[in-house]
Amino acid sequence: MTEEPFGSRLRRERERRRIALSSVSANTRISVTLLEALERGDLSRWPAGLCRRAFIHAYAEGIGLDPDVVTREFFEHFPDPAEPPATASTPSAFSQEAGDVLRLMLPEGGAPFIRGCVLADMRRRWAAVACDAGVVMAIAAIAFVACGNFWLPLGVSTLGYYLGGILLLGNTPGVCLWAPTADVRGTPGSEPRTSRS
Repeated sequence: MTEEPFGSRLRRERERRRIALSSVSANTRISVTLLEALERGDLSRWPAGLCRRAFIHAYAEGIGLDPDVVTREFFEHFPDPAEPPATASTPSAFSQEAGDVLRLMLPEGGAPFIRGCVLADMRRRWAAVACDAGVVMAIAAIAFVACGNFWLPLGVSTLGYYLGGILLLGNTPGVCLWAPTADVRGTPGSEPRTSRS
């Protein structure tokens, strides 16, 4: 007795649950052509790397199967062409032998804000607030002296100050001035974040 191909089993499960392939495509934003190819076992046009993993994960969720189990079995049948094949000295991505630990190193740099979006200690937070508020109030006071109106210049200067600061600096100027600089090359005190699984 021969084992049913992986793609055929997926199609059978989808049809058993009465889920149209167009519905899966609409929910996952994966083209019907790629999904049909998956169910035929033809992955010649499928992407490699993270997109490949995300596509099979989304498809499995879309038809109501356990995405982790389906993804694991998918990569057993269709290894990622972008990854080198596992050898005896290289543990498989799916093996969980005793003592195996996956450690992911994430650098501190590359965050959306130049010097960090959160100031750790309260003293620096108050200094950043005082700096930002002082600059905005000074701009509004100068505008008040010039035109005799306070609230409109205050609102315009506040909006301009924050939008300009975020556009040019990635954060407000007060946060950029008072945040400690982080060296992403691994100096003491700037150890990269780690994630264990």
